Amino acid sequence: MTALDVSVLPVDARTDVELDELLASCPTSFAQQTRHWRNVITGLGVDTPMFLGCRRGGRLVGVLPAYRFEGPLGAILTSAAQAGPLGGVTVRAGEEEEPIYALLIRAFIALAEERGCAVASVISNPIWPDREWYERFFEADFLLENSCLVLDLDEALDADGDILGAPSNLRRNLRRAQSGALSIDETQSRENVDTWYEIHHARHTEIGATPLPKELFVGALEHMVPGGAGRFFFVRKTDSGDMVAGGFYVAHEGVIDALMPSMRSDAAKLAPNFLLAMHSITWARNNGFRYYNWQASPPEGGVDRFKRQWGSRDCGYCYFSKVTGDVSKILSSNAAEISRGYPWHYVVPFDQLGAADASSFASTRSSAWKARETAQ
Repeated sequence: MTALDVSVLPVDARTDVELDELLASCPTSFAQQTRHWRNVITGLGVDTPMFLGCRRGGRLVGVLPAYRFEGPLGAILTSAAQAGPLGGVTVRAGEEEEPIYALLIRAFIALAEERGCAVASVISNPIWPDREWYERFFEADFLLENSCLVLDLDEALDADGDILGAPSNLRRNLRRAQSGALSIDETQSRENVDTWYEIHHARHTEIGATPLPKELFVGALEHMVPGGAGRFFFVRKTDSGDMVAGGFYVAHEGVIDALMPSMRSDAAKLAPNFLLAMHSITWARNNGFRYYNWQASPPEGGVDRFKRQWGSRDCGYCYFSKVTGDVSKILSSNAAEISRGYPWHYVVPFDQLGAADASSFASTRSSAWKARETAQ
């Protein structure tokens, strides 16, 4: 069999065609691994893409996204930069996974060392588990276990498109949302994105969260939507036409991610978040998607309960982090410093901060969130 070789993929039109073809042949790939998402991220001007490609006889058979971020406490290399983190190694269907994972993971670590990164992190696949390959070849210094909630659209909906086994609270809110007071606007326009971003910014500020940069959504409208890798949905009051909610969704092959839904809190009684969720779920199934990924959220609270009532199940995944340089400044910092200096980037588990050196400690979702909340 022809030998494998790994290199950093150039960002050019010819390679983009190869990347498109590869990912279309990989049923376990995500939108976050595509050139469309790469272009959104690089448009923010803070991450340098250095995707690693594995070839057999010149043909691209595997890829591992890599982004270098120059943070104030040291540079990092990550396979999942910015919001909506997904996307480690993906392998062409029909290829043997183990040797491709081994080469790409080892090349990722070598790249981090070569480019002066203090720590390198990869993320495993929550829907098609591949944790064993990272455990075998990455030899992580830090491990964070996390989980997202995923709705299997083949199992969650009946023939009429209704949620099977929906609890009474969900049925009641859907009746309210679908009473006619609200309507969906699917116009993919800058005007709609601008209006919705004001809602997103206000809502995040209201709950003490950090809004995503507007440039990310503007870039998504430019790069993701035309490439079929993303879509916006907006909710308006039927009588006045005022926008009260909306969200951005990334989509590729069998998976759609609810990346960032937001609503006006003064419209909550109309249940626009329920209409938005139901419409996007229906759209996803009608367009051939199998899995609706709500993404990760705090392990307890209203957001978690909202996602579970639709019949979603936990899908576990891990962040694997390896020290590849001087990590002392990062480890001696705190969660607030990391959040400010590395916005929308995973660095190390928050419950590992304050240590003098790497401790090879496995962090849980709960312990990491508690450490973050305590620091903030």
